[in-house]
Amino acid sequence: MTGRRPLPTKSSRVPALVGVPVLLAILAGCTRQPPIEVSFPQVDVAAYGESARALLEARLGAARAEPADAEALGRAAMALHAYEIRAAAADLYQRASARSRNDFRWHYLRGLVAGDLGRQHEAEEALRTAAQLAAEETFVQLRLATAVLEAGRPSEALEMYEQVAAMVPDSMASHFGRGTALASLGRYAEAVTALEQAASLAGDYRPLYYQLALALRGVGREDEALRFLAHHERMEPGRRPPFDDPLQRQIEELREGTYLHYLNRGMAFEAAGRLEEALREYLRATDADPAQVHARANLISVYSQLGRHAAATAAYRKTLELHPGVEEAHYNYGVMLSRLGNHSGAESAYRKALAENPYLADARLNLGDALEQQDQPEAAGEQFRQVLQVNPGHRLAHFRLGSLLYRQNQYSEALAHLRSMTEVKDGETPKFLLVLARAERAAGNNAAAAQHAAEARRIARQYDRTEILSVLNREFPGQQ
Repeated sequence: MTGRRPLPTKSSRVPALVGVPVLLAILAGCTRQPPIEVSFPQVDVAAYGESARALLEARLGAARAEPADAEALGRAAMALHAYEIRAAAADLYQRASARSRNDFRWHYLRGLVAGDLGRQHEAEEALRTAAQLAAEETFVQLRLATAVLEAGRPSEALEMYEQVAAMVPDSMASHFGRGTALASLGRYAEAVTALEQAASLAGDYRPLYYQLALALRGVGREDEALRFLAHHERMEPGRRPPFDDPLQRQIEELREGTYLHYLNRGMAFEAAGRLEEALREYLRATDADPAQVHARANLISVYSQLGRHAAATAAYRKTLELHPGVEEAHYNYGVMLSRLGNHSGAESAYRKALAENPYLADARLNLGDALEQQDQPEAAGEQFRQVLQVNPGHRLAHFRLGSLLYRQNQYSEALAHLRSMTEVKDGETPKFLLVLARAERAAGNNAAAAQHAAEARRIARQYDRTEILSVLNREFPGQQ
């Protein structure tokens, strides 16, 4: 089961969109053509605070008045983006980029929002266009490289980070990205060098110390790794990217202060596993603006992880009372029900989340798990395949589908999916390699099975995956 990840790319639903007619005069040469009626996204902004409402109404009004003006469309999209009204923001960024194809800003911001909505192919495509248009803007190149790395293609991402490092040798972010990509490829000695260089340039970026600790473990420097892990734990969680992003900064500057300040702090604490602190910040956010639903949706996850299931259910009901179409509320509630063994209830919740956002890959993967738990393997497999249709490189979808096929004794197809995940080396890799070793052995490929089990054991030690080591020692005892 995939739990909620409170990252910058989380998806939160807001008021439903409605179409409003707008007349556009389309010119062809010097001849005026009849006007064409199109729909323009509009949101109900009544639930927002006074300053937010004023900003949204002003910018949306300007865009409606000048629907062919890319700047007006883009500025309206930025206001929607700032207040996490993402579907409408994506629509207007798309229109702005179509009206001004050579302005990298609208392609770039469309890529950020598409990623938040789970439209990974669209996000990468938009970021690539932005990177081509703004080859000199290192933050655009870094954002694209990060998207490629997160898509599970570390070799390609490494080339991109190295290009930025060649352009700007003192870019901490490029060296951090290089080190992360190298570690994902199992090239730990090179990763340590890159990450130490990053640390020498900027020592206040918390994720850097975690990545450096893992790379140090990869080369056997355990004492240093433990020291950096301890330093990582002492640092205050933060959500800023490891590079200056002037466009994202403009988005953040549009936000109304208190509510989003607490919301972002809560997300940072939750990502760091500091649940009581996350709970405190989310409750402060709801106190600051009781009409907003994003913090309430996050409360469902935190209460569930703390074992306070009645409180999580109450937060879910309150969220839906305010806005029924909050996809993350349905998703987080489904995760809680899955953990409690209520798979039919979880299935219903995940389907509601997907009705709001069919690109929500984690919800579709968890729906597949819920269906498999209810003895519906074919339906489960269809959900995993749908994720791969949207994102052919989705690592976890390959693992879920490959594991399912392995359990159905369909070894050839199972191996095709399981073998596709082996390039990236991280804390999940030992689990993936263990299943791959089982499938290879079941298919009669004993040498390959032994090789994968040995690699799984090595990486499990690096990441302290003692539960995987125990299984490996029991199932592949001759290789300890």
